[in-house]
Amino acid sequence: MKKIIFTVCFLLFSVGVMAQDLQPAEENSLAQEIQQRFASVQTLSASFTQEKHMSLLEQPVTSAGYFAFSKDPAKIRWEYTEPFQNGFLMSEGKTFRLEEGIKKPVKNAMSSHIAAQMMMWLSFDLTELSKNYEVEYFERGVMLYPKGKITVLQKITAWFSTENPQALEKIRLDEPGGDYTLLRFLNPQINQPLKKELFQ
Repeated sequence: MKKIIFTVCFLLFSVGVMAQDLQPAEENSLAQEIQQRFASVQTLSASFTQEKHMSLLEQPVTSAGYFAFSKDPAKIRWEYTEPFQNGFLMSEGKTFRLEEGIKKPVKNAMSSHIAAQMMMWLSFDLTELSKNYEVEYFERGVMLYPKGKITVLQKITAWFSTENPQALEKIRLDEPGGDYTLLRFLNPQINQPLKKELFQ
């Protein structure tokens, strides 16, 4: 079980809703509005729950945790607290694996790439995201389709929070085989001071 959750953690960041039929000018206007909305986010923290739905299992694999993100300088801590304690930390250009609160250096380039992808997600930088994904818009969010033939994800759907337009409410990551992961974000805190200890 622990291996499954740890694998999912890295799968998530290696990268029933109908899209609106928008004209290019409307898409550009909406993209700019979203970009401006998230541009002012300097720090972000929230709790989250995760459901990993797999065809081989009758019930989803569930976990929970929290994250903290700082845009400048770029730092992120993503940590699962239930049912196991693990995750990753990126600070000062270095990436670490977290195991029961203990950080271990990671030299793998893929791990750094995953952390960088997570940075784009939490800041919701559409300019950067559009380099790797085709973007479609719907009333409460966006759908992203990875560019390229080889990918572990088929589609990513992100819903904006109805209570805080500078935060995401949930993300669904669909895999080619039909399995998917659903992340829900709880009580997001925007531009609040973050403890230095989180990134040390």
